[in-house]
Amino acid sequence: MSRKNTVLLLFVLVWVALFAASYLMSTRIDGPRNMDTGLRRLDVLARYQMVAFAVAVVSAILGIVWRRDGKRVMLLGFTPLILTVLAIVGLVVATLLFNPRLSPEEAYQPPQATAPAVEVLPQD
Repeated sequence: MSRKNTVLLLFVLVWVALFAASYLMSTRIDGPRNMDTGLRRLDVLARYQMVAFAVAVVSAILGIVWRRDGKRVMLLGFTPLILTVLAIVGLVVATLLFNPRLSPEEAYQPPQATAPAVEVLPQD
């Protein structure tokens, strides 16, 4: 295996580790089911995902720079970026399919009355 393949394989393995760690580390945050805990989990997930995306971009750039060494080198360099884009597209498609939006008429709910209705008695 050439040195360039080894470097790209190392980048791919680092990306896989960061991608998996983002989910594992975000699920390990304990606490009550409230907004604060949810935001901490989202923060951890987003940080790991951003670092993993940066590694994927560097790997793709190296694949482009070293493309003269063969298509295998370029494909190995683009693998993390392709898998990241596929994961994002899959998440968007799943959200659109399994979380349908309400029409504007269904989504609008008129404001509730804050005081009970008062019955007016007729005057004699």
